[in-house]
Amino acid sequence: MLQDLETTKRWPAEWEPHARTWMAFPCREEIWSNGLETAQLAFCQIANLISEYEPLSMLVNKEHKLFATKKLNSEIDLIEMAFDDSWTRDTAPIWIREEKQLVALDFEFNGWGNKFFPYNQDQKIGQRIIEQSHSKGRKVDFVLEGGSVHSNGAGKVLTTKECLLNKNRNPGYSQHEIESLLRSEIGIAEIIWLEKGIRGDLDTDGHIDNIACFTDENTILSQRCNSMSENYEIYQANRSSISEYGFELVEVEEPQARYVQNSREPLSYINFYIANDLVVIPQFGCKQDDAAFRIISELFADRKAIAIDANEILVGGGGIHCITMQQPA
Repeated sequence: MLQDLETTKRWPAEWEPHARTWMAFPCREEIWSNGLETAQLAFCQIANLISEYEPLSMLVNKEHKLFATKKLNSEIDLIEMAFDDSWTRDTAPIWIREEKQLVALDFEFNGWGNKFFPYNQDQKIGQRIIEQSHSKGRKVDFVLEGGSVHSNGAGKVLTTKECLLNKNRNPGYSQHEIESLLRSEIGIAEIIWLEKGIRGDLDTDGHIDNIACFTDENTILSQRCNSMSENYEIYQANRSSISEYGFELVEVEEPQARYVQNSREPLSYINFYIANDLVVIPQFGCKQDDAAFRIISELFADRKAIAIDANEILVGGGGIHCITMQQPA
């Protein structure tokens, strides 16, 4: 019975056609050390760009709606609601195809392992998006953030043990039980488990979208570094795992290390976003920017590649991929 259920479900890849992108206007002042308005303007730059290529809906708290209206393209759909934080990759639903119909899976959210409070309003984002998008939806009693998993559209999913097996997410679940649940709910055939995410990604406990992603059904993009980097052993282990699973690996050199109060920041070129006919690639003012842009744009040669300074988003603990969620067409 489980096998029959799995074969009727498929999680579309990010590069497949979108109906729209979902974002949320920054509101949690304490995480934006350069000022909330600076973060809001950075989000606006990305939202305005994406809206030139596909429809975009922006969730916005009531007190920020006027400013958002002034700074966002008029084509962007503003949806007023109360929420706690602005990372829709982790709070929006994950859409799958089930019997040829799109179904939005509303997973549980616990503030990245109870690190950020409050998050009770963020727990309502999934249902609100389901209602606004007129999607068929289903609640899943399991904590899962969209940034912790990545699909190749053909039944394979990338993730890290550091995040999904972390006891602050779903205590009591074994690796086997997590695999069974994801196979049942999403219909996946295989999970590619990497050990860890990049150093410095403390907020998410090693989300996959900072360290590796699919670029097509058979190719995984990751980063490389020299032996002096704190990430060296992590990338060596991940490289070995990817090879064992039989995927082709393409690598970009990681951004040069940056530290705040002796803590490494989680800069990553992997945290890009694929929209309809567009790929939005982060840049950090590092010497590796140009080479990373060239490699990623060549992997998506059928799309317009545009580089965006992601430093102001990094301040809050994430990247371009973290603040966007695609709704498949």
